[in-house]
Amino acid sequence: MLAIHKVHRKLAEVVEMNMDQNGNLFIGKVELQLILKLLRENYNLVYTLDGLKELALHAYEMGDMDWQMDLCAQIEELEAQMI
Repeated sequence: MLAIHKVHRKLAEVVEMNMDQNGNLFIGKVELQLILKLLRENYNLVYTLDGLKELALHAYEMGDMDWQMDLCAQIEELEAQMI
């Protein structure tokens, strides 16, 4: 199953609502503001997940399994939001 985060679904909805029959995308000021907000949310999600994964690898390399398990739990919690 492919997991799609709610931010990505909202971006797809905005595109779908603003696309004509030929596939051309027309974005107004309101839609652009919404897209920029969603892109910031996407950035934060990617930044957070990547940071946690890097730390989990570091914890593994250090042999700190408690820290690694804590980080993995945080990663799983974020990934569980992707439905």
